[in-house]
Amino acid sequence: MTGRRSLLLIFSLLIFSTPAPAEKRFERNIIKVATPQEYKFFKLDGVNFPSLSRNNLSVSSLVYKGSTYYYVEVGIVNGRDEELIVAIDFISFNKPNYTVIRSDTSAAALDVASEAGGTFVPTPPSQVPPSTSTTYNGTASTYGNQTHISGSATTTPNNSAQAGANWGNALGNAIAARSFYKAQSREMKFAHFLDTFAQGGQALVVKPGEGRVIMCTFEQLKEKKAPFDVQIRVGSEVFTFRYKE
Repeated sequence: MTGRRSLLLIFSLLIFSTPAPAEKRFERNIIKVATPQEYKFFKLDGVNFPSLSRNNLSVSSLVYKGSTYYYVEVGIVNGRDEELIVAIDFISFNKPNYTVIRSDTSAAALDVASEAGGTFVPTPPSQVPPSTSTTYNGTASTYGNQTHISGSATTTPNNSAQAGANWGNALGNAIAARSFYKAQSREMKFAHFLDTFAQGGQALVVKPGEGRVIMCTFEQLKEKKAPFDVQIRVGSEVFTFRYKE
């Protein structure tokens, strides 16, 4: 019984120590807030968004990372009786000891769309040399004490291995093409999402009782992981979201 209990204990530890899969947004890894207990969370599209509320204002900030940009998806809900003005410089991305600059979100959308372009190029099948089989036909004739043998040999190529390679290649290309176009469609949707919710070059107005999504993109001059925070200024309120990479 002792050995069985030990195995059960080890099995339980393995289950609970297995890291949970990282959350993703548009197939990009979401960066978690450093102290989740300080935030409220709501779920959208299967993703947990951290949020803060104060004085009838609610703000959420979701950060996810691509190969070039940090994408910050900001949500603002105006629970007040008056319109809310969101200035152009309402957001700042602060990473101590590193330079991070805000970039043009619409330009980032073009980058995503251009990378998603193109058509699928199938991989040609590998060439398999044919095998051969030889068939011998012969007759023997005896005259007195001598035997004469006459006949022929026929060699036939066998291309069944190449046919198998062609079939496997066609199946592999069909699977690869499906994955390619699925990823391409997802990237084009993301590019459209970025362009739709880009702030542009002017302040935004959030009417009473309404909400607004704003997409912001940032670039880091030197690619290094380190803790950072995102500050969102709405009116006289400042909401700070702290993250760890």
